[in-house]
Amino acid sequence: MNAAADLTDSLRLGEVPHPARPGKTVLFFSDWQSACQHLRDHLLTAPECLAWLLVTPEYSQILDPHDPNARWSYSEQSAASAGRTAQALYDVYRSSVSRDAGDAAVLGWHRCLERTTVSFGTSGIVTIIEQTVRTAFLPGQGSPEATSASQDPDQQQGLPRERGMRSGRPGRRDQKTSDRDRQIREQREAAWSRSQRLYYRVFKPAVQSVKQSHHRNRNMYGKLIRGDYALLKDVLPHLSQFKYEDWLALRQRCGRDA
Repeated sequence: MNAAADLTDSLRLGEVPHPARPGKTVLFFSDWQSACQHLRDHLLTAPECLAWLLVTPEYSQILDPHDPNARWSYSEQSAASAGRTAQALYDVYRSSVSRDAGDAAVLGWHRCLERTTVSFGTSGIVTIIEQTVRTAFLPGQGSPEATSASQDPDQQQGLPRERGMRSGRPGRRDQKTSDRDRQIREQREAAWSRSQRLYYRVFKPAVQSVKQSHHRNRNMYGKLIRGDYALLKDVLPHLSQFKYEDWLALRQRCGRDA
């Protein structure tokens, strides 16, 4: 099979708007391998996958994000098919990032440093662009431990970032407290609209994560890691200006449905 055939038989990458350069678009990831890796680590890994379901309800028409076996199988098939079988979920991902990039352009929620551009939209998506999109994710979901574990070279079945999540069971007393807190939370959230779920479960944690981030940091092994989305701290309003009603007004300003 020649190179041209290989290209047509793999994932169609497409483009997204550049939030800081009106009229310009950039490739959504550099190749299908990178695209599939980000689908795996963000849209197919809990708990971030459930946040993406709130960002884009179309997700549930493709697969059940509550089913870890379905998500793992989808990831495995996407890698084996050069991304072809993941085209539907990838297109949902790209559309969501495109909309938030548009928000960032309207609201000025972007920063450029050297050849890196970072943006943030009203769904809480952070997008980092170099020559192409380098990553796009929902901060505030998951844990640093799981992220570190995802880079473990040992081959194990399951989604890498979920392997890093703590699996220890709480004690009996802690379990009672946890169950009671969960019941109270579920009763309170049962009356929430989809907009409230998006705001409280996705957007607000994302803003808080950005505000607490550092541009340069070291991981648990002492390795220097980049946190480019910390650049957004200077362009995002103070947390006190991000009440639910403020967020609704910002969504409307960007032409988004509440």
